[in-house]
Amino acid sequence: MPLTPGYDRNEAISLLSLCAFVEEGAPQPPIPDPRTDWDLQFDSPVMGSFDNKWQLWRKKNNGPFAIALRGTVNKTGSILEDLISLMAKAEGALTVSSVRCDYKFAADPEAGVHLGFALGTLLLVTDPANGILAQLARSVPAGSEVYITGHSQGAAMATLLRSYLHYAAAPNHSFKTYVYAQPKPGNDHYAEEFEALFCTPGLAFRVTNTLDWVAQVPFTLQFPQDIDKPNPLSVAAPSVLVAIVTKALSEVRGWVETHTRSHFQAQAAAVAQQKPEAQQAPGGAQALAASPFAADFLATLDFVNAGSDCPLAGVPCAGAQCQDALFEHHATTYFALLSAAIA
Repeated sequence: MPLTPGYDRNEAISLLSLCAFVEEGAPQPPIPDPRTDWDLQFDSPVMGSFDNKWQLWRKKNNGPFAIALRGTVNKTGSILEDLISLMAKAEGALTVSSVRCDYKFAADPEAGVHLGFALGTLLLVTDPANGILAQLARSVPAGSEVYITGHSQGAAMATLLRSYLHYAAAPNHSFKTYVYAQPKPGNDHYAEEFEALFCTPGLAFRVTNTLDWVAQVPFTLQFPQDIDKPNPLSVAAPSVLVAIVTKALSEVRGWVETHTRSHFQAQAAAVAQQKPEAQQAPGGAQALAASPFAADFLATLDFVNAGSDCPLAGVPCAGAQCQDALFEHHATTYFALLSAAIA
């Protein structure tokens, strides 16, 4: 049975409580304990070098399921995932040594995704024992109603997860997405495809506190190459100018590839190990982590948000609240704004 299209404030509040639970266990007041209305079906261990985790819930009385992805925690790996704000093609492959991990978040050849969020999502999706695909096949009957939700880093990953499941050979479930405080998961071509697929039918929403800085990062920087063609530069610009721009973009691409490989070999190896052929790789996990790393990078920083925005008018901090750089970002702040919003 399909989930009902359209934004529902009660759904948004209920799913936010799952986000708070997966981040910190019993949520802080005033967020209610979701176990009043939901049953925890699966609680993953911390997975991969980015310290990610996720949970599978089901609404009581055989209601819909929900996948909740954890946001950033105060661990080096988790913070690193946020900082890997480089763009990879939305459809491509990660290759470590001879092991190749193919992925697809969008069909548009111009679409790009945040490399850190993409790696974290792939780790959660593809793990053969505790991964999302494995648990969907094992615990969720085909054709079920499934919410996808996440806060902060978990919001960006939940967005990419929805895209991944659209293209994966997964059971034909009915999905609806609510995310909170979403950092930018990809470029405009990715966002436009995501919104055409999931927002147009009213099944994907991002809830944003208008004073939350996290929804404004990573920083967006556009190059001439980011602009759709034809445009004045591509059609009528002097050849010398085109040559200068092309050279500059080539240098950016080279910098991205050079500096990315050294940082992300271990993460790519962790993803590649989920592939059956990785189990036979000579030298095992240590050899994979030390092997050359190749990915399909895009020389762009044109990051944008994705999803139907449901803005909450933020309330300025007061007193000691202003000493907390994340005050406007906390799930408790989002809960208060949602609770005060007009239904």
